[in-house]
Amino acid sequence: MTQQPADFLVLGGGLVGLAFANLLAARLPGVAERIVVVDRAAPAPVTGDVGLRVSAWSAASTALLNEAGAWQQVPASRQGAYRRMVVWRESGPEGRDSIHFDAAEQGLPALGHIVENDLLRALLWEQASQAGVRFEVGAGPRQLQQDDSGVELELDDGRVLTASLLIGADGQSSWTRQAVGLTRREWPYHQQGLVTHAQPAQEHQQTAWQRFMPGGPLALLPLADGRVSVVWSCPVQAATKLLAGSQAELGAALTRASGGVLGELHPTVSARGFPLMASHTHTYAAERVVLIGDAAHQVHPLAGLGANLGLKDADVLAGELAAFLRQPAADPGDRKVLRRYERARKGDNLATLTTMDLLHRAFSGGQPELASLAGSGLGLVDRLPVVKRALATYAVGGGSRS
Repeated sequence: MTQQPADFLVLGGGLVGLAFANLLAARLPGVAERIVVVDRAAPAPVTGDVGLRVSAWSAASTALLNEAGAWQQVPASRQGAYRRMVVWRESGPEGRDSIHFDAAEQGLPALGHIVENDLLRALLWEQASQAGVRFEVGAGPRQLQQDDSGVELELDDGRVLTASLLIGADGQSSWTRQAVGLTRREWPYHQQGLVTHAQPAQEHQQTAWQRFMPGGPLALLPLADGRVSVVWSCPVQAATKLLAGSQAELGAALTRASGGVLGELHPTVSARGFPLMASHTHTYAAERVVLIGDAAHQVHPLAGLGANLGLKDADVLAGELAAFLRQPAADPGDRKVLRRYERARKGDNLATLTTMDLLHRAFSGGQPELASLAGSGLGLVDRLPVVKRALATYAVGGGSRS
């Protein structure tokens, strides 16, 4: 059964796909009704507790989420602002191999905010629905056909969707990327990302804490309710053991790994794990198909930049399309506009991926000499105001903004 044709078919109703739909609708009046978002399921109702998967949103990202109609709907009680960031290695958060960032030094009220992914997804979905975006839920993709006039996507329940352009926002295992034969390079880390929430014995001080260790970095991100969101990159065997143990054993391990910077840590929800890797797709676009977010690239989560990079993709693609489509008789799937988006984003994504990979290998790659040099470098940067300001500007989203 063929549905009404569209201009834009977004495969993947996650944060990045929905942000793209909302940003394009906001920048090009009247286009919302020509956007279709495909996902197997609508967001589940948001519960009273903070969801387990969170993202650290930079100041630039919160501005984009505001333009997309979601940020202003996030209750203050669910926004974990962080005004300081402390990164250290072995000697402790005030030692010689540490670096500190402060919002006041940047003239900002906060460096960023910790907000749960499920809440933002639900708000973006609602905003898109109110704007007139059409949703096709309950089925996934089965087959894709492309030609110079458009794309035809068959879902596994028999529905057929047609559009001028398909936007693949379907995550790291992207069906879209595989369907059109776009290849990528992968960097496996042989680690698991372990996530949970924990109640610290001491106040988190609206500070994002991160400690680099030989096995992988540990981040304690401040939540608005006084807890911290834990993101711990562990060797697979260690993560498996931690996930199989008790809450008390996990809390003791977290307290040791954090060096007791916030006193004892007590997990309040069951931990989950996910495999860690980095990847980059060689080409972001094919005939009438383009990739954004994790479908195009992944980075190590040690700096929490993955979601921010995906949001930048959505921003740039929406901006390029909105400008292009103001021209008479412009084709939404024109290869030239897709190439402009790719050129605008590939450099930033690759630079961030490479930087995160180098940091991971320097601090967690099993090379003590390199780790010692890197640790000393943190302290050196902390004493060089010009370099430190440049790093802080990038951290809050002010750098490499395309």
